[in-house]
Amino acid sequence: MMKKVGRVLIHILMVIVLVLTVALNAAATIGRPIADGFLGTYKVKSDKETMKRYLSEGEEYACQTEAEGIVMVQNEGETLPLNKNTKQVNVFGWASTAWLGSGSGSAQISGVETDFLKALKDYGISYNTELTDMYEKFMAERPYANALSTYSTQMCRLYEPSVHDTDYYTKEMLTGAQEFSDTAIVVLGRYCGESNDCPKTQYKINRTSKDGTYEESDVITDASRTYLDISVEEEELLEYCGQQFENVIVVVNETNAMTMGFLETIPGIDSCLLAGTTGVNAASVIPAVLYGEINPSGKTADTYAYDLSSSAAFANAGAEGEGMYTNTEGEKLYPADGETTNGNVGDNPFYEGLYYVDYAEGIYIGYKWYETADAEGYWDDVDNVYGKGYEGVVQYPFGYGLSYTEFDYEIVKTVPEAGSELTKDGQIEVTVKVTNVGDTSGKEVVELYYTPPYIKGGIEKSAVELAEFGKTDILKPGESQELTLAFDVEDMASYDCYDANGNGVTGYELDPGEYQVKVMRNAHEAAGSGMSISYQLSEGIHYENDSVTGASVDNKFTGENAGDGISVDGSDTDANIRYMTRADFKGTFPAEKTPDRALTDNAKALNLYTEEMADAWIDDSDEKIVTGADHGLVLYDENGFTDLAFELGADYDNERWDDLLDQMTVEEMERLVLHGYSKNYDVESIGKIHNQELDGPAQFGGFTAGIGGGEEATGFPDENVVARTWNRELAWMLGHIQGAQAGEKGYEGWYAPSFNMHRTPLGGRNYEYYSEDSFLSGALAAKTVEGALDSGMYRYMKHLIAYDQDSMRDGLYTWMTEQALRETYLKPFKIAIQEGGATGIMTSYNRLGAVWAGGSRTLLTDVVRGEIGFKGAIITDYCDHHKYMNMDHALRAGGDLWMDGMFEGEFQFETESDTFRQALRRASKNIIYMWVNAGYENKIYNETAKNPVIRPVEKKAVSLVTKVQIIYDAVALVLIILWIRSIIKRRRPRKIKA
Repeated sequence: MMKKVGRVLIHILMVIVLVLTVALNAAATIGRPIADGFLGTYKVKSDKETMKRYLSEGEEYACQTEAEGIVMVQNEGETLPLNKNTKQVNVFGWASTAWLGSGSGSAQISGVETDFLKALKDYGISYNTELTDMYEKFMAERPYANALSTYSTQMCRLYEPSVHDTDYYTKEMLTGAQEFSDTAIVVLGRYCGESNDCPKTQYKINRTSKDGTYEESDVITDASRTYLDISVEEEELLEYCGQQFENVIVVVNETNAMTMGFLETIPGIDSCLLAGTTGVNAASVIPAVLYGEINPSGKTADTYAYDLSSSAAFANAGAEGEGMYTNTEGEKLYPADGETTNGNVGDNPFYEGLYYVDYAEGIYIGYKWYETADAEGYWDDVDNVYGKGYEGVVQYPFGYGLSYTEFDYEIVKTVPEAGSELTKDGQIEVTVKVTNVGDTSGKEVVELYYTPPYIKGGIEKSAVELAEFGKTDILKPGESQELTLAFDVEDMASYDCYDANGNGVTGYELDPGEYQVKVMRNAHEAAGSGMSISYQLSEGIHYENDSVTGASVDNKFTGENAGDGISVDGSDTDANIRYMTRADFKGTFPAEKTPDRALTDNAKALNLYTEEMADAWIDDSDEKIVTGADHGLVLYDENGFTDLAFELGADYDNERWDDLLDQMTVEEMERLVLHGYSKNYDVESIGKIHNQELDGPAQFGGFTAGIGGGEEATGFPDENVVARTWNRELAWMLGHIQGAQAGEKGYEGWYAPSFNMHRTPLGGRNYEYYSEDSFLSGALAAKTVEGALDSGMYRYMKHLIAYDQDSMRDGLYTWMTEQALRETYLKPFKIAIQEGGATGIMTSYNRLGAVWAGGSRTLLTDVVRGEIGFKGAIITDYCDHHKYMNMDHALRAGGDLWMDGMFEGEFQFETESDTFRQALRRASKNIIYMWVNAGYENKIYNETAKNPVIRPVEKKAVSLVTKVQIIYDAVALVLIILWIRSIIKRRRPRKIKA
């Protein structure tokens, strides 16, 4: 009986082994692409000493970025720098024990090693541990951190006990704090990230249980303040410190720009530093700034208004600023049965309709709104506790920042001379002499703006606009430096999409009149007397063609010329969006969100890409492609890139491309194009290796730490801090060092940098975007891309386009004027392509008007490739289950790579036509070019570099997943054979004895 039971158990066990073997092999086959992307099918022999040097250089430049990106916005009584004898400080605020190295999402870092408290200790400064112990008991760590699946009401919660609550701040503690030090540093923190926007209501916790936890019922709501205002508890704490301590310094550790009016209304606050999020270790430099070892030289990259609602974009921003189409209410965008509902489909099971956002403010975001409104007298009636007019609205203009020293400016040369007539292809050069007239060494940012002529009712124009900038070296007291800032006359052209000036043309234009070029300390304040140069233009200029590519430039998103079928301004969808105009700011200011409306049939028809659309795209005149040829061409061998790879990487139009592409099979092309998350595949027929890629603008692999090894790469301060440095050299180094570090680990591609716009301070991913200004964003992004390419790494700039908020981001209908699209949201990408040589782009989740941005042929093919001249690969954002996104749509629109996520993508419609296969071939070329171009740029850089970046040669290897699968299969196979053998043996007839 025991033997029979044993045999039954063995049979059951072996059946389980057999089923498990089949299941695991199937899972391994499906999951291998993503596993290989992280773990690698190609390995490099990294040099430990080289990697050690790269990490050391990375930490050096991360710290320099933070040092130059800290902005001092207030310093009453010259409280800073602190006296060297101040060796003890009180650090107030729960945020001091929950220091932010980054926001949440794809740009997050692997973790903070040096926070503010550790930085003080390492600098030799003691802090009051009784206070910090209390904060840690109140709440040990930030809940809902680093998560993409939380709501803004969870991620954006404020945690602060009241200073009047004696359960936390005992009388003995407060008395002890005053005895400990006469200096109080109050840390304020604001945290947000991907999938959320900052709410316009505060959600907070001011009491917890003894174990530092709380119930959801304990959450307090304050609708009178936004998340970016200080809370009542923070206000009470600041008031107390202002009354009780001689020196009070506020340090702001934030992902999003806060309102800072409290610095002026609460007595006793002396100084304030904006630190941003500091990466893994760069908080270490903050004490050096506090004590004057480092002179702050950062400038704001955004406008700081006293009231967020004064922004023209505020009403139509964030979750509260979006509308829902009334005829889609109650419909799930991701139905349980996976089928579409009335043509409305998205991906998020929490959505209950289709959402939209109107950029009703037009071009007037950030300083372009506040400065232009001031020029038009819009703020004349303002009179409040902060001041009158503009002074009562804007606290810190764009480009503002204080120093421990002072600088004088002098214009020493202008080309052409003041008063000259401007020419169509001309350039303006201004040479500025900067002199340190203080008694402390420091750096200074020189900002050059222009003011174009404005005709009421004509083309919309900002009263001032950033034209160029530069940063001095460290200047000792009395020392001077000359900076020459130059820009093209064409850069002052405005995009007239409605022929507002009535000259019969649309496109980029210069109106006749006076053009003023100004050297300024910030967007509002001149650098001194005589800092403005006037030029004249007698006749208007129309720029019919792009000056770099020569391509025709005209309306492509508007009205009858809307290539995707719907005008991006919504004018043919009964939207009736009233866009703000400078001719009538008071009458057109968007004080309230645009009313909810119905989705018209013509817009709804473009919701999903259909088989009919795919068939209509076929062009019978397209030629058949050649596949499977044998020309003996190879891109990569045992020595690395071949001469052919460098030749093709140098020239996208090289005739040898055809012979190379002829060697590929259709199957290889489809495999390459369809599977793009964290990698793109090897192609055996041409000797292309498996390229590995990772996320992490602030830290290569930071988002996938532990898988991609982000903990082994430098964690930089966020891109907003980079923007505050106003330093192109540091931006280049960020890209260069991260590219070098990644190369030592065998990675070729990077999902970065991110440079959508700070349309308002509410944007969830503002911390990973540079600025509210398109030129500053583009200039720094271009250098970051250039730095990475010099080290042999290609980068996917993201997110194309108008992905400026995260609420209901999947399939969000985004409406704007073509002028705003081109001048504000497309401009940074254009700069990075034409000046930085960018070869990779990632599209966005939202729709551009009614069409998914990644499926807009007008955007990808006609404008980005055609007008701007982009050469390289365009990848979708992560899309393993998004129903409104598919690779059929992307490929036909001009996209190249499908970021398929955990599930392998597939084409839904026809794949046999010559048109389809021509597109497949084009996409394959773009992907390969992006890779070999990075190799070529690295080769050119190394020829003259003092410290060349020699990327290790990659060798094909068996991946970890494959090794585990082979071992498991071998063991399972032996067991199964023995099992089957035993069954056969038992069933064999016994011999009958004689």
